[in-house]
Amino acid sequence: MTGCSSPALFVANGLARWDGYQRTSGLQYGPHDANLLDVYEPGGDVAGVVVFFYGGCWGACTSYPREYYRFVAQTLASRGYVVVVPDYRQYPIARFAQIRDDAVAAVAWVQDNAGSFGANSAPLFLMGHSAGGHIAAMLTVDERLLGDDRHARLAGFVGLAAPYDFDFDRPYLPKVFAGLPYADSQPSRFIEGNEPPLLLLWGRADEQVYERNIVTMQQTLVQAGGDVEAHLYDDLDHTDLLAAFAIPSRDTSPVVADILGFLQRHRDSP
Repeated sequence: MTGCSSPALFVANGLARWDGYQRTSGLQYGPHDANLLDVYEPGGDVAGVVVFFYGGCWGACTSYPREYYRFVAQTLASRGYVVVVPDYRQYPIARFAQIRDDAVAAVAWVQDNAGSFGANSAPLFLMGHSAGGHIAAMLTVDERLLGDDRHARLAGFVGLAAPYDFDFDRPYLPKVFAGLPYADSQPSRFIEGNEPPLLLLWGRADEQVYERNIVTMQQTLVQAGGDVEAHLYDDLDHTDLLAAFAIPSRDTSPVVADILGFLQRHRDSP
């Protein structure tokens, strides 16, 4: 459940275009030092809003802050989406309960301030890679976290190589999720069939997040009558799904096209 390396992210950002969007950096969304976010506004009409959570084992392995993901934001902003990338408290400073609280606060801030970046009525999507996908998934499937009114305003979820159904088989996992019942750490345990649409993406060469996560999540959603779409890519690994946003990969990989197609199909709801 690791993220990309610093050199890889540096190169991806270096290749990303600087025009076509406006970035507002370092906005405070909560009371903690880590509660900062960047907003990327497209140059034209707003098609929707995407809140992107990056990964890094919830802080238990090497993690890179929000500015390293400009290449992800630029890809989506160039297609008309306002993109918000928040930092959040991480292990060992925080456990998952606090990490989850920060994610809730970030999404609430986006909903409350959407009008300031021209997206007051725009559909809101949650997206994340690896552990960031897990964070976004928890907010998507457990409506208690955001509360009914805020949760009802979610248009969908996009998970890239995210864990949804996993054992605590790595030394850091019991520590990250300390104080939380095991079932409350698993997005697959919250499925009722009435969730916002979910897009699950995974590469068959992924050695960090196992196929069980995608299969169990998809099957559980299908059995419950939920709206789910899953794409499993041959020859792509854990970091390839994120690297797909970088120039020139985004023009040769189906990952970005699949995400944009999903966003377009669901941006008229709820």
